[in-house]
Amino acid sequence: MNTTITAFRFGDSDTEQLDLMSPIEFDSLSFGIIRLDLEGRVLAYNRAESLYSGMRQQHVIGRDWFRDLAPCTNTAKFYGKFKEGLAKGTVDSQFDYVFTRFSEPIVRVHMLKAPGEDFWFLINRL
Repeated sequence: MNTTITAFRFGDSDTEQLDLMSPIEFDSLSFGIIRLDLEGRVLAYNRAESLYSGMRQQHVIGRDWFRDLAPCTNTAKFYGKFKEGLAKGTVDSQFDYVFTRFSEPIVRVHMLKAPGEDFWFLINRL
């Protein structure tokens, strides 16, 4: 039996657990999760993030996160950390952010390096 859904919590740094989740488990997590490739294209987008953002999962997959979907994240605080992670090959950073599209609530973002070359953004409403 796969127990990743009960074991993975916001703030965890073991992203290998996310790779092992079934689509149902991934979509059952209570916080938003986005997986980006090296160019910033969305590879995975869970149900919680879809409900929060109002963007359907099938609408965001393959699109550029920073340019097309969330240009308000093209800032030093958000995109800068992503670029820093690309340069270093790793990142494990948490910070508070306000998506200007919504103006509130403030969210906590946990940016992590995924196994391989991708990156995870965990997004939790505060």
